[in-house]
Amino acid sequence: MQQFEETVAVQARPLAAWRFTGRLRTYQADVLERVPVVAGDPLHIVAPPGSGKTLLGLLLAARRGAPAVALAPTATIRSQWARAAEGLEGASGAVSEDPHELGDLTVLTYQMLSVIEGGNPLTDLAVAEWARELEAGGRTATAAGEWIEALRAANPTAFRDGVTRRSRTLRRQFAQQDADLLARVLHPNALALVDRLVEHGVETILLDECHHLLDHWALVVAYLASRIRDAGRTPLLIGLTATLPSVEDKRSYDNYAGLLGEVDYEVPTPAVVKEGNLAPYRDHVWFVEPIEDELVFLRDHERRLAGLIRELLAGDDGVTYVAALLQPSSDGGDEPPEQRLARAFASDFGLAESAARMLLDLTPDHPLRALLPPDLRTPPDTEQSVRLLARYALDRVLPDPSRADQWQRIKRTVADFGYTLTDRGVRRGRDPIDTLLASSAAKDAAVGDILRLELGQATGHLVRAVVIADFAVHGNKRGAARRPAGALRVFDAVAGDATLAALRPVLVTARHLRIAARDAGVLVPALSAALDADLTPTPVDGSPGVLDLDTAGRGSAAVVAAVSALLARGEVRVVVGTRGLLGEGWDCPAVNTLIDLTAVATSSSTQQLRGRTLRLDPAWPRKVAHNWVVTAVIPARIALASAPDLRRMKRKHDRIWGLLREDSTQVVRGLPIALTEQQAGWLRALEGKDRRQTVAGLNESTAAALPPREDSYRSWRIGEPYADREGAAAVVSRARTRAFRTGWTLQFILTAIIVIVGAVLVQSGRPLGALWQVHPAAGLAGTALALGLAGWLVRPLVRQVGLAARQAFTTTAAYRRVVRAVADALHDAGHVPAFGEGDIRVAPEGSKDLVERFELEVLGGSPAERRVVATALAELFGPVRSPRFLLRIDRGEPARLHHQPLLQLVLWATRLLTRKDRLLPVPALLGRRRADAEAFARRWQRSVGPCALLEIDAPEDLVQLTRARRDAAGSSAPPVFSGRGDRI
Repeated sequence: MQQFEETVAVQARPLAAWRFTGRLRTYQADVLERVPVVAGDPLHIVAPPGSGKTLLGLLLAARRGAPAVALAPTATIRSQWARAAEGLEGASGAVSEDPHELGDLTVLTYQMLSVIEGGNPLTDLAVAEWARELEAGGRTATAAGEWIEALRAANPTAFRDGVTRRSRTLRRQFAQQDADLLARVLHPNALALVDRLVEHGVETILLDECHHLLDHWALVVAYLASRIRDAGRTPLLIGLTATLPSVEDKRSYDNYAGLLGEVDYEVPTPAVVKEGNLAPYRDHVWFVEPIEDELVFLRDHERRLAGLIRELLAGDDGVTYVAALLQPSSDGGDEPPEQRLARAFASDFGLAESAARMLLDLTPDHPLRALLPPDLRTPPDTEQSVRLLARYALDRVLPDPSRADQWQRIKRTVADFGYTLTDRGVRRGRDPIDTLLASSAAKDAAVGDILRLELGQATGHLVRAVVIADFAVHGNKRGAARRPAGALRVFDAVAGDATLAALRPVLVTARHLRIAARDAGVLVPALSAALDADLTPTPVDGSPGVLDLDTAGRGSAAVVAAVSALLARGEVRVVVGTRGLLGEGWDCPAVNTLIDLTAVATSSSTQQLRGRTLRLDPAWPRKVAHNWVVTAVIPARIALASAPDLRRMKRKHDRIWGLLREDSTQVVRGLPIALTEQQAGWLRALEGKDRRQTVAGLNESTAAALPPREDSYRSWRIGEPYADREGAAAVVSRARTRAFRTGWTLQFILTAIIVIVGAVLVQSGRPLGALWQVHPAAGLAGTALALGLAGWLVRPLVRQVGLAARQAFTTTAAYRRVVRAVADALHDAGHVPAFGEGDIRVAPEGSKDLVERFELEVLGGSPAERRVVATALAELFGPVRSPRFLLRIDRGEPARLHHQPLLQLVLWATRLLTRKDRLLPVPALLGRRRADAEAFARRWQRSVGPCALLEIDAPEDLVQLTRARRDAAGSSAPPVFSGRGDRI
């Protein structure tokens, strides 16, 4: 039989042969090693600008080996993708930017794919939905259509508003219901392009700057992916971005997350700095107090709240109402007051605590005083007062028609504190206090303070600064002669400061280009030349010493480019502008100082602003960027307990990596990159109305410790190897005072034990000698009896010392047991995988003053799982708020040693020299269910030492909660989490 061989030519899959012949950066190689490419599983990579995301995306697509489309937000970025792809070996001629001639890789803009029909993509659908609503209200279909058309002609604004509201709802429905609905509003050209991509065999969709994928762009991509699936193929989405979108718009974020899922790999900015591809940097905070005019507004708020409380709650009806909150009615007949009080705390602990504080503040001699713990005899804070007042208004004022005016007054008052009161209840709304602090005129003056501080450094002559506000004009007009906040007001302050004259400041917004009048001779010719226009300066009314330059017809992009060129040459050294113009997309490598005055704290906006200073500057090879956040704090002398600007400042730092302030060998994420632990403690005290702490003191410490930029450059150790690993660590610190030390305290106790044992043996020495003389067996038995007696006497002391040492939290081993207990409990509750002994790292840190620190970390699992453990440790050792459970840890019951006075003396000294019982909050994840909290207590009992679980649900528990709060805030408190956060 004759055999035949058949040869079948197998065509190589597109992109599979593409190769990068250069050298990958460390983190790029790590991404390619760690992130698997699996069809159907989206890839989500976060990396800062300048980190090489384009190359990463191309190499990940090459691994898939299928026709691909890359979508970019602008034509410029689209061209960058095409050039990068053409530079790969094997890609020549296989890349296209033409939507009609597709290649193995086709690079398009998002706009090409999502071209829409008409001015509003959803107008027709919105009008149809509007008509259905009218029909549901009783109109016929014809009458509904006629009514809408009549409204369109008579009141176009109302018509547009109605369409816009319904369009927004429909956009959200696309993600939640049926993505095919989108095809009804896409332009035929866009639909034809999707058809061509599907017919071409596209399987991989590369999404550059994917944080833009909100609303209809996300939905168009989802539509393309669904069409690929309908064709029998499995799409692969690869999302690349420098910043994650904000979660504040939950529905839009859900569209985004639904496409790309959780982040698969995040390249921390420090890794790119270490590779030498971004400039090293430092983050700083400058604090201000509102100016006097603004304080008048705050004092008025304080006065009006106090007056309303006196009027409504201090009267008989108000006191009766507050007392009734603590004595709820019962169907069980004559229930004792103690049981009613317990039920009130059990049903709503926060409300009962607020009511108790208010009751004792208004009527110190109220009969319920005897049932309430002494810890409640402090007035309620501002938030407790506002919420209690709102509750009273809902329960007593609103149901009474004769009190309608009072209802409106209460609504206005609580609105001034950021609450919206309606018949549905009270909720957080827009806070005028927040607006005032965010736009305080004191921040304008702070810009000058920061710039003078920077100019005073050795690198002052190299400073090129940008000051960014949210808008040209915005914010609250209260205070500051009612001058609205914004970039215009900031520039007036900078231009009017003679000490900053050498910086030649320029203001640039979408509608303004302004300079200081003193700089006209230099800047008018320079800007005219850069813009190729004859610019005529005009004085600005209300802004003495400021000139406006008319740039009509030139466009904001050209103006920004001209100002950037002057900044690079040093003819201008500070630019004041807006977030929209100088935020994302502005590229000026000369900028090395950012002063952030914005009121946004989302990850995307914060990262984008930081990106303005991090570009490498050819004119300064050892450039170091300084990024400043200016934060307003209500002074301690104002009783209002409101700190919205502080919370915003903390949120801004949540996603920022940097050098640890107190140890530049560590790269961490969070507020410790900007504040030392001591400064953080001062800030907490200031926030807690401690008048001994001041904003001036905080700023003086910042100025005194501001590191020279050259030192910061060396601290980054650019080019040296680094651990390309993200971890999550908690740092605990505690005062040495009254701590159980391994020094003289332990030596004293061990010496006492030896003395006791020796005394027992000495006292029994003579009888033992006599026994040995009688017979060796008798002597041996007597010796064994004496040793047993000594052990029986000493055993309670050894146990007591062991328990004290076990829970003293001063050794690496002690903290390791704590991490073990927390990690095991989280695993039992199903939140994290099991961690081995090798996964737990506890490292003692250097001591400063009378403080010792330990860093606690788990190394196994994913970054997200490690953060779960670090967060739980932070809550365990952190500030005590309102946990459901407390863990009381102690050294066991004291031994009862009758007729052993020496042992009792030593035990008394042991308890005196070691820490007392302490209370720690059970982490939130472990406190949601009683079973998980009890399991955690059992883990602690086995791993660490004796403990008791306390549930906070009764008035007597408030004593323990208050004690825990007080101890956690004290200087010699139990270990306190410093906020170290994530690390690499």
